[in-house]
Amino acid sequence: MTIDEPASVTRFRDYLKIRTENPNPAYYECTEFLIKQANEIGLEHQVIEPVKGKPIVILRLPGSDPSLKSIMLGSHTDVVPVFEEFWDYPPFAAVRVPTEDGDFKIYARGSQDMKVTGSMHLEAIRNIKNLGKKLARDVYIVFSPDEEIGGADGVQKLVETEEFRKMNVGFDLDEGSPGSDNRYMFYYAERTISQVVFTAHGNTGHGSQFIEGTAIEKLLPIVKTLMNLREENLQKVLKMKEGNSVFNLGQVTTVNLNMFSGGKQVNVVPATYQATFDIRVTPNVDFEEFQNMLRNLAKEHDVDIEFVLPGQKRTITPLDRNNKLIDAFFKSLEQIGIEPVPIITPGATDARHIRPKGVPVFGFCPMINHPRMAHQHNEHVIESQYLSGIKVFTQLVQDLANTQD
Repeated sequence: MTIDEPASVTRFRDYLKIRTENPNPAYYECTEFLIKQANEIGLEHQVIEPVKGKPIVILRLPGSDPSLKSIMLGSHTDVVPVFEEFWDYPPFAAVRVPTEDGDFKIYARGSQDMKVTGSMHLEAIRNIKNLGKKLARDVYIVFSPDEEIGGADGVQKLVETEEFRKMNVGFDLDEGSPGSDNRYMFYYAERTISQVVFTAHGNTGHGSQFIEGTAIEKLLPIVKTLMNLREENLQKVLKMKEGNSVFNLGQVTTVNLNMFSGGKQVNVVPATYQATFDIRVTPNVDFEEFQNMLRNLAKEHDVDIEFVLPGQKRTITPLDRNNKLIDAFFKSLEQIGIEPVPIITPGATDARHIRPKGVPVFGFCPMINHPRMAHQHNEHVIESQYLSGIKVFTQLVQDLANTQD
């Protein structure tokens, strides 16, 4: 720790040093760290394990009126794997590097993903406690596992528990992304995952023949149709203002053929072949109709179809300022000079498990003028933006929690 390092930064770096990358995240070490923070701040805490080995940490700052719906601050504890040979600094050392303009960069996996959001949530609540403020609504800080691998054993399980029901959540602030310029973004919806595997079975034989009805022959029209859909959506986004950017990606459907496999030997026509697509469907189209289009495409060409994540649904939080908590979100930011830009997040977050429970969710990370580095080599956060984000959350949480029904 250098002399000028704020205590909040030291705590953040300690959090980043815990190796919670999949497939073997140090969840219990992380839990111990979070409980220690709760005890220091003076928060109630409980740990639940809907799935053994995958603890969910729930911290609570009690409000003065338990009849009011609570505020939830959501984040996840897992991070994606790293390729250490491509990093300038060890990815779990949380190295603090001075910059030419007098700032610092903190290099670590998770520094720009959800660990930064969870850390800012904790520091905001610490500030509120230190100010001696008593909020009207209960505030829950929830740290969940497995978001980076779909959340099936994390938030998807949490929302079905009695503990979640008792939380009586009225509004959730969840995962967001820093703005690459001077605009603050927030997510009000997200594209729906439609990862799909097409498996074709066909005639086989010696590779020197014209064999009809082969597996690959059946797959190729499907590949052509979906790659045409990809090109159609690519051209659509390129025509938008700011083109192929995070501000627009959620408005279109992306299609990527990521796995194409089969065959045993070069002179044998394969009896089975597979094509696996990662498709992210914009909420601007009917998701059920899109899924049925894929099913019909498979049926038309006598190909089996499997959805990697069945049961996915379109989720949107309407920007309805008649909802007092949604209105409070905008008013609070307006008072500190922030005009947040609503976007559809290109990826998937835990919000998709919470919105179906009738809870409004906005994904928000109050950092700007920041390169977007989540999941990349040399992921880092700019220290001054982290500290600024804490101040924004400190005010925003107070305003949300003090909103009356």
